[in-house]
Amino acid sequence: MKKILLLVLTMVLAFTCCLPASANPYGGLPPSNTFPPGMSPAATLEYFHHKITDGEPGLAWDILTEDYKNAFRSYENFAQGYRTTISSRPSNIRQLQRDADTMEVFYLLKAEDRENDRQIVVQTFECSTIMKRINGSWRLDSGTGKRLSREVLGSRETARAVLMDYHECITNKEMRRAWSFLGDSYKNAFGDFGTFCNGFTTTVSSVITDAVNVADGPDMTAIEYTLTAKDSTPETNIVQVFKGIANLQVVPGRGWVITSAENKLESRYFPPKW
Repeated sequence: MKKILLLVLTMVLAFTCCLPASANPYGGLPPSNTFPPGMSPAATLEYFHHKITDGEPGLAWDILTEDYKNAFRSYENFAQGYRTTISSRPSNIRQLQRDADTMEVFYLLKAEDRENDRQIVVQTFECSTIMKRINGSWRLDSGTGKRLSREVLGSRETARAVLMDYHECITNKEMRRAWSFLGDSYKNAFGDFGTFCNGFTTTVSSVITDAVNVADGPDMTAIEYTLTAKDSTPETNIVQVFKGIANLQVVPGRGWVITSAENKLESRYFPPKW
């Protein structure tokens, strides 16, 4: 996200007319087939940032117009701008129609990036983007952004942020990013990525509150927390509350990762179907 302003700042018009866009890097599928059709401008914007968060910049790239791709000069430049990105989340989205095929979208953006192995940078931006409807699908065509805040979290705060981001990714079905927060031994406990994903197929939300560091060292920590998990099956809805503890450690080149977690069930109830 250190280069996120390439996305949210005004396009460099000098590149627009003279540089070719890179080819689709994801399997040669036509761009119109790489993201769901019929999405509104707001939903398209959310999908773009969802793919950035989930570590799939190729799918985000396909949502840009050819002119906007040209502003980045190449797909590699675009992807490199998100090399350190942990999450990119828009909120408070508002739409203003300019004409039948042009929409201006205003929103707030919260971005988290790894500063180093022990620290995360949290930034907020006030953004707007122009979106064009091309062949029935909305695409990002240009953007502007103003940074509102920048905070570098300390090591303990970063460890807590990683744990909370993990569960936020589970909620948003950003399973690649969630998997990346786990240490190798914890991944092995799940078996493989597919098995890990299957364990959350009924999950509606997974939310951490009351997170407190209870044991600290220079390269490891333990965090106690309350976990509220909501699941939905064809038969019923389930809300479960757990008291948990997670162990995290610093892995060079990856930062804080979750090495294990234990959750003790405190309560369970079955609300009416959502």
